[in-house]
Amino acid sequence: MAVDTSLPSRPDAPILNAFVGHIEAVLAKLVKAVGDGSAKSITVDGLQGLGESQLKDGDLVTKYHAQQSDATKYRDDLNSLDSNIAQIASKSADVSNTVTTEVEGLVKNVKGIIADVPNLTDVPLPRSIELQITAIDKIDKEVDKTAKAVSDAYEALDDHAGKITDPESDHSGSAPNSIGSGNQFPAYTGSGGNGRNTSGPAGLGNGANAQPIGGGQKVTAKKIYDYLISKGFTPAQAAGILGNMQVESGFDTGAYNPGEGAIGLCQWEGGRRANLEAFAASQGRSVTDWQTQVDFMIHELKGSESSAYGHLTSASSAGAAAAAFDQYYERSSGEARGQRVANANSIASSMAGVAA
Repeated sequence: MAVDTSLPSRPDAPILNAFVGHIEAVLAKLVKAVGDGSAKSITVDGLQGLGESQLKDGDLVTKYHAQQSDATKYRDDLNSLDSNIAQIASKSADVSNTVTTEVEGLVKNVKGIIADVPNLTDVPLPRSIELQITAIDKIDKEVDKTAKAVSDAYEALDDHAGKITDPESDHSGSAPNSIGSGNQFPAYTGSGGNGRNTSGPAGLGNGANAQPIGGGQKVTAKKIYDYLISKGFTPAQAAGILGNMQVESGFDTGAYNPGEGAIGLCQWEGGRRANLEAFAASQGRSVTDWQTQVDFMIHELKGSESSAYGHLTSASSAGAAAAAFDQYYERSSGEARGQRVANANSIASSMAGVAA
């Protein structure tokens, strides 16, 4: 049974009414997206042996019966993959149901706040506005609590998935390199955020060779990582940022998307690109200098993008930091979020094993 996200209307409180109407619409879309709270967990036992049955039913063993050791390895890898998928699916169902439960609680609390506002028909305007704003503040706090609970559930899922893919993880029962050539994640894909870069940086993608800001610098992830650490970011936060930069620009400060006019490590566009260029000019430095671009990113996080900074600093793992940076700073379509998370987990692992 779907969650009822309808909230009471208050024609006598137009400011509050508009705010509540917006929340109602957003919650309805959220519940529709995550389901009705009846998501079923796929158990490991339910998938047990599927990999083996695929080998028995297919022609792999028939065609390659002479390579019995390889067939055995693939059978074991398939069964291990089944187990990993089941664990992630189970956590995903938990997240879906957590969202539904939290939304139900939020709707109940918001209804209570609305009911507590007295009839404002004959209340003087200053007092009416004060009462409405007070109610909105209370609702906002309830939304924050709900958002925190949902975020915690998502981070738990992300952390679990990271343990499965991280070769250094102590996650029991997993096979990090199941059916593959190791745990190396794909490199830059050209799927952008601020610039929604679909063609890739200059020299890396097709049709993106224009360099209107001059030649860029190809900087290593290690240099940016060390610089971010020196600026007070945690290893997880630094890796999360780098996981995004790898997708956005391939660590090329001259990366340019002609379709969007987006430039740089984070593919800034529009007003944010103009702010980057003004920032570089005020420092007397080139806009393609990698430290200048990183300094500007930090400048944004500590200023106009403080909300993104708050979400980033609340992340407890590299993967969660990557997801937060993508959602709140890059504000991409989300299609490449899995790649960003995978990049961040890989970078965090590799940096942990490199001497300072």
